[in-house]
Amino acid sequence: MRVRQVRLLLSLVLVVGLSLATACQPTPPSFPALPGGSGEGRRVVYSIGQQRVWWVEADGRVVNSYLVSGRRNTPALGTYSVFSKSRHAWSGGGATMEYMIRFTYGRSLAIGFHSIPRNSRGQPLQSEAQLGQPLSAGCIRQRDSDAAALWNWAPVGTKVVVVK
Repeated sequence: MRVRQVRLLLSLVLVVGLSLATACQPTPPSFPALPGGSGEGRRVVYSIGQQRVWWVEADGRVVNSYLVSGRRNTPALGTYSVFSKSRHAWSGGGATMEYMIRFTYGRSLAIGFHSIPRNSRGQPLQSEAQLGQPLSAGCIRQRDSDAAALWNWAPVGTKVVVVK
């Protein structure tokens, strides 16, 4: 009788332990739905209308998504590829930005993803709270941590899909 009670107790401890371990697993993050017609394969998807990006793995899994600030109707809808990256970049107006990832051209300058620009005194040209609003002259602005993370995730050659 005693052996049976010990086995039952050990079984109960094992079941409770496994239940707790499963309950403590982090829930994968839930992101807004990926826009339809945003391509296939590993890519960055940028929605001009939603002012949002998604990072999509080759298997279609969305691994990150967040608000950004771009410009209305810029760039043209379509599929591009990252063609260059610079850790530090400067605008024609003297602003600085970090983690520049270029994927197309505007009228006179390249367009890409980068951190929120800073003026000559080091002050940000917009707040993080303003991300999601089209405030850029053409590029896609991101919070510093997102810009650094995308810099590491998207090598030269990464597909970028711009959708409405």
